[in-house]
Amino acid sequence: MAREKRDPFRDGRRPAGRALQGEAKLPTFSPTIALRSIDGHVTRTGTQVMAWYRLSPQAWSFRSDGQREILIRQIAAQLGELQGRWLHLRVTTRPYPVHMWAESFDQNALGRMPDVPGALGWEAFLEGEQRHLMGLSMSDKEVFLGVEVSGRSMIDRWVERAAPMLGRVVPAAVRAELSALESELNHLDALVAGAGLDAVPAGASDMSWLMHRSVALGLPAPRSLSDVPVGVGRWESEDLATFTDGVELYQDPYAPTVKVTGRVRGQSVTRDVAVLSVGLMEGLRIPEVDDPWMQHSDRLPFPVEWSARMYIRKPEEVTGELQRQMGKVRSQIRHYTHDHDLEPPMSLARQADRVLEVEDELTSGLTQLNTRLYGWWRIAVSGRDESEAIQRAQQVLDLYSPKVQIEHPEAQYRYAREFIPGEQLASTAYRRRGSVTWAAAGVPAATASVGDRRGIMLGETCTATRRPVAWDPWLAQEVRRASGLTAVVGGLGSGKSFLTGLIVYKTLRAGARWTVLDPSGPLAELTRLPELASFSRHINLLRADPGILNPYRVVAEPRPEHFLDDEDPERSWRRERLLAAATRRRLVLDVLSGLLPYDVARMPHTRIVLLRAVREVGGAADRHPGLVIDALRRHQREGEDHSGVVADFLEERRELPQAALLFPDTSRDDPWAADRDYRLTVLTMQGMTLPRPGSPREEWTDNEALAVELLNLASWLTQRTIYDADRNIRKGVALDETHFLSQVPTGKVLIDRLARDSRKFNVRALFASQLAGDLLRVSGFASLVNAVFVGRTDDEEAQTEALRLLRVPTGVGYEQMLGTLSPRPRHDDRPDDTPRQFVFADGHGGVEKIRIDLEAPHLDHVREALDTNPDANRVAVRGVPTEGTRAPDEPRAVGARQVVVPAGGIDLDDDTDPADLPDLSAAEVRSGAATRVGPGDESWGLQVIDPERDTADDTQLELLDDLEEGWADIDEQDGLAEPAELQDHRAGEGGR
Repeated sequence: MAREKRDPFRDGRRPAGRALQGEAKLPTFSPTIALRSIDGHVTRTGTQVMAWYRLSPQAWSFRSDGQREILIRQIAAQLGELQGRWLHLRVTTRPYPVHMWAESFDQNALGRMPDVPGALGWEAFLEGEQRHLMGLSMSDKEVFLGVEVSGRSMIDRWVERAAPMLGRVVPAAVRAELSALESELNHLDALVAGAGLDAVPAGASDMSWLMHRSVALGLPAPRSLSDVPVGVGRWESEDLATFTDGVELYQDPYAPTVKVTGRVRGQSVTRDVAVLSVGLMEGLRIPEVDDPWMQHSDRLPFPVEWSARMYIRKPEEVTGELQRQMGKVRSQIRHYTHDHDLEPPMSLARQADRVLEVEDELTSGLTQLNTRLYGWWRIAVSGRDESEAIQRAQQVLDLYSPKVQIEHPEAQYRYAREFIPGEQLASTAYRRRGSVTWAAAGVPAATASVGDRRGIMLGETCTATRRPVAWDPWLAQEVRRASGLTAVVGGLGSGKSFLTGLIVYKTLRAGARWTVLDPSGPLAELTRLPELASFSRHINLLRADPGILNPYRVVAEPRPEHFLDDEDPERSWRRERLLAAATRRRLVLDVLSGLLPYDVARMPHTRIVLLRAVREVGGAADRHPGLVIDALRRHQREGEDHSGVVADFLEERRELPQAALLFPDTSRDDPWAADRDYRLTVLTMQGMTLPRPGSPREEWTDNEALAVELLNLASWLTQRTIYDADRNIRKGVALDETHFLSQVPTGKVLIDRLARDSRKFNVRALFASQLAGDLLRVSGFASLVNAVFVGRTDDEEAQTEALRLLRVPTGVGYEQMLGTLSPRPRHDDRPDDTPRQFVFADGHGGVEKIRIDLEAPHLDHVREALDTNPDANRVAVRGVPTEGTRAPDEPRAVGARQVVVPAGGIDLDDDTDPADLPDLSAAEVRSGAATRVGPGDESWGLQVIDPERDTADDTQLELLDDLEEGWADIDEQDGLAEPAELQDHRAGEGGR
């Protein structure tokens, strides 16, 4: 009888001696480094747990010695709190994130202008900026600090080895070690986050970068490192192969370098690395004389890696050692004095004194600052071959000599592995002992920190640290709710116009709108660049239509729709209308007074008769200065003889060609007619003669006095364009020669108004002046200014005022530094076309010396357009300009027709009648050349938007004196009640 066979696996059991293939023993992986796991910012080896932090950059330049000492003491105090712990300090570099900047810059370029066929487009511009940045090979310093959390017990190590099995059976046991250390980690996180270190726990990407830069020491840093997956912050032992695979270190016997081979961007790369050690060091005077000794390496043109292992000693350990050392010294002194009756050597006496000083430091004062430590500081440099690495190592030795001795030890392989977190110390040789204050004086995180990472590229820092400088002119208004006021200060040839042109061009490409007042005219060349020409216009005010600078029209008329957010929109609008009318009357009074001879203008009766006539004309926007002269004539007929004298002088000035800009021609079209939207408007006044800066008013000639008044009106005209566009659009105003505005009362009002309205209307206002003192004399300017650029300044008083504008300490040696900006050899006779240097304060605490950079190949045409250096080689024949030579306000000769010029030439003075030149059109005569009419000859007009104001400032209160008559006119026209401000003002002045 057949029996049924039993399935041995039917009841879930397998026969003895049989095993599943899946349960076969798997090969084990053991990392080639000491680390066993990374959990967040915590690393674990077989014997130690360390928490890693990333230190914030610390500004060092342009700070007083007191501020620097405070920083050193703050760092020392935090180190002193870590008694009994091992620290691992790692300083590495990361290439400047060009792709991240380009992405942020592209996203921040809101409303940029469309591309022009055949010209430099946005994509080509952005690509050119990135290529140029990548070619500069600049990097950011990154400083990491590892702090020992605790040692690891036998149970912790057993749990780690059994983690694969315990993770399935008892998952909580695997996390028990970190859970037990949670309170200690929280304490360390709060301790190192204080002022001084300003450290934050290293993130997953930070730990990944630190491991890559440490294991692959000396290899070129990748331009970009693959991001750690979101939510992943733990690397098990098997995951550590991510950092070690593909990297090999080896050393030939007694070789001065170690070779590191790895893969970079898919290619095998080998570098020779020389590891140095800090040896004997003399007493450095930091910060009085010397810079932080760890920051010295930032001056080298190649990357330098630092690794420091420190142990913060406990006071009881130091006290016992000092007592033993003191006993040795005293025994040696007795040996000299008692045994041999000799005076002990001075070196022995100095040792005894120093031991007593250290003992006194430990028993008095702040114990955190006097805590002792010992440690080892290593420096690593790399080269393409051994000779280059040794050459760079020699540069490090020369840099620190003679105050610091740098050693080149043997056993380079073991020293190189010290840079990897968790590795053991290679040797105790070259141990350095000192206080935490001495270690803190190295200030490892000191670097150049200025600008932001989303704005236009200005250039690079040129201090101890070299890094790109990006600046967003509208970050202050849109994010930080700060002013957009910017000062550009520097002497002749300091590069103010070049810097202004760079800012205007690059921000235009990014979508901003600019109005530029450039009296001399070089910035007008921007309007002729192919990519900007169709969006730009150049207006030479001295050749513009009569009345273009009518004082009554350059002050904006408020619009009701811009006060809808106020509590009482109608009251705010009426107040602004009153202030606008009062400002017009004050502006007309100042301008007409400036046109008069100085002896006549200073007479008290002159101002009285002018004030009476201006009040009679009123402050409406449809008036003009000719009505004031008519009023003076009426007063003359009424018996006021001095009114006739003033009217005679004004009539004489009215006949000057330039004065026609103030008096409109009623028979011609309104120059304020509406026009198309322009992105760039450049106003020039070529041929205008301004007085010498600083010269007193009584020394001005009639033409110079008129020029100052025209400049004042042109500045008001410039600010008027702010209110023509939407208040949220990014706008910019650039004013040159502003030192003359500070000498005119209404000029000061204009500067104050731009400063206060820049945030409300999203405006970046650039004020260029030769002397910082002229801007400081404007009330409130120093407190409202946001960013500052200071170029070469030679006068001592001007240097001090420039430092005040920068908000940096004075009297500590920075004054002389301003005189060394943009250095040039004395006997160099080549054209001075070197990039200019400025001290840049970004308005957010960063102050650094920077070098303006417009050297990128894709910007060659912009650099040529902004080049204002004269060159006789541009003229081929004496007296006959070459084809490429033209006046700054002259359009390019595109499609120009030939003109037969008589032998005696053509007189193109202001009195020349175009009809007298049959071969030239009227537009060609105005442009000064026989070319096609460019954008500068097109008609233009402006709309008016006046800013909202919360409270009346001092200037507004002064203008209230002139409101009574203006309010009467408005009341009659609009039927509005008199505002409370005017009622209160009249009540306060009732007894006058």
